[in-house]
Amino acid sequence: IGLRDHNLQVWDLETQVAIHVLRGHKYWVNDVAWSMDGVHIASGSADKTVKVWHAMAGNCVSTLRGHMLSVAAVSFSDDALRLASGSWDKAVCIWDVELGKALITLTGHSDWVHAVTWAPGGRQLASASSDHTVRIWNAITGVVEQVLVGHLQTVTSVSFARNGVFLASGSLDRTVRVWNVQEGTLAARLQQESDEGSVHTVAFVPDSERIVVGSGDRLVKVWNVRTGSQEEQLHGHEDAVRMVCVSTDGSRIISCSHDSTVRVWRMPQRRAAPALTAAGMALSGAQTPTARNGGPGRGATAASFQELHERLRSTEDTNQRLRKQLSEAQLELENNNWQMRNFSSSREEQERELHNYREMISSLMAEKERLERSFTDMRRELRALPTAAAGSAVGGCGGGSQVGTALSGCGGYPRTELSADQCSVPPRVHHAAGTPGAPGARGHFEDQQQHSYGSPQMPSRGRLHPGHHQAAASHPQRPGPCIGGGRHPRIHTAA
Repeated sequence: IGLRDHNLQVWDLETQVAIHVLRGHKYWVNDVAWSMDGVHIASGSADKTVKVWHAMAGNCVSTLRGHMLSVAAVSFSDDALRLASGSWDKAVCIWDVELGKALITLTGHSDWVHAVTWAPGGRQLASASSDHTVRIWNAITGVVEQVLVGHLQTVTSVSFARNGVFLASGSLDRTVRVWNVQEGTLAARLQQESDEGSVHTVAFVPDSERIVVGSGDRLVKVWNVRTGSQEEQLHGHEDAVRMVCVSTDGSRIISCSHDSTVRVWRMPQRRAAPALTAAGMALSGAQTPTARNGGPGRGATAASFQELHERLRSTEDTNQRLRKQLSEAQLELENNNWQMRNFSSSREEQERELHNYREMISSLMAEKERLERSFTDMRRELRALPTAAAGSAVGGCGGGSQVGTALSGCGGYPRTELSADQCSVPPRVHHAAGTPGAPGARGHFEDQQQHSYGSPQMPSRGRLHPGHHQAAASHPQRPGPCIGGGRHPRIHTAA
C-alpha cells in the first residue's frame, strides 16, 4: 500500500498484520506494483522517482531517476525483468529491473500519464492520459501502434484481459470502454448511472469476461463484459474508491479508498446470462436510436449530441483549472521543501554559533572570577602594609640629618631653615643687577649631576658661568631654605 506519509506498507492478508514499512520516498506514494514472481515491489512517487524494493527483506534495491515530474503509475512485465512507469511529464519509461537503467522512453501523449499496463507476453504496453486517449506501444521498438479515441475526459486507468485481446479503460466521463486491441475497435461501453460515478480504476478478472470498477460513488462494481450487465455492487467504503485489483486466482478483490481503508472482498459468483456478440453489446443498458433519416429519433440524437458537447466543454474547463492548480501546488510543495532545507541548515548554523557564544561566556565568567580573586588578594596585601604617621623621620640633607617636622615650605606645613652646608644639593646663586662681577646679567650656579633628596652621594662640584666667577667668590653665601623633593636651596647675594 502506498501512503501519503511517503511510506509503503506490506500487509499479510491472512493475519491482517503489517509485515514491513518501507521508507525512502520524500513525497506521496502514488502507485505500487508487485512483480509476478513475488520478489520485487515497485513504487512511484511525487518525488519524481521510482523505487524497487525487495519484498521479503524490505530493503530498497534501486532508485530509478529520469522523470521530470511526479510518477503516477508503475507496472511490472510478466517476466518481472522490465518495469514501466508513467509520469505527469507526459512520458512513459521502460526500465531494466536488474540494471536499474532506462531502456526506452515513450513520448507522444500531450498531457499527464495516469496509468500504464503490460499486455500478456510483454510485447505491448498501454498508457492512459489526461489527453483523453489510450495509446498502445510496441515495448521493444517504442513505436506507438494504436491511439484509442472515444473518452470525453481524462482516462484514469487501463487493464489488459488475460487473453490479450481486450483492453479496458476507465475515465472521469463515467464510462468504461472495452477495446479489441487486435482489431483496434470499441468492443463494449459501460455507462455509470450516478452523477458521482467518475471511474477511477478498472481491473479485468482472470476469466477475461468480467471487470471490477472503482468509482467516485464509493462503490466497487463487477460488470460482465459479454452481457453488459452489472453483476454486483460492493458497499462499505465511505469515500471515492481509487484503486482495485484482483488476485491471480480470481477469488478476491482488493480495494483502496480515500477513506484511508483497504478492503478485501470475495469475488461474487457469476450469473448465467445469454451471450451477446461483440457488435451487439450495449453495455450501458441504454437503447441506441435506430430511426431513419428524418425520423423522430434524429432530433433526440442531435439533442443528446449537443448535451454531450456542452458537458465536454464544461469538463474541459474544469480539467484545465484542476491541472493548473495541481501544477501550482506541486511547485509550491517543491518551494516549501527548498525553504525547509535552507531553514534546517540555517538552524544548524545558529545552533553552532549559540554553542560558541556559550563557551565564550563561560570563559569570560571564569576570567572574571580569577580577576576578582586577584583583586581581593591585592586589597588584603595593601591593608597589611605599614603606614607612616605624621611627624615621622624624613631623610635629611647633608649626610643623613633628620628634621623633626614635615618639610614642604607650603600647604600649611611648618617651614624649617637649613644651612647651606646641610644640603646635599649644590646651591644656585642669583645676582641682582649691578652686583660686582655680574655686568647687566643674572648669574646662576648649576649642577651637572642630579641628586635625589637625601642621597648619600657627595655633591659634584658646580661651575660658574663665564663672567660670574668674581661675584660668586666675593660675596659670602647666606644660608637658605632646603626644600624637600630634590629642589635646590636658593642663595641671595647683596648688591
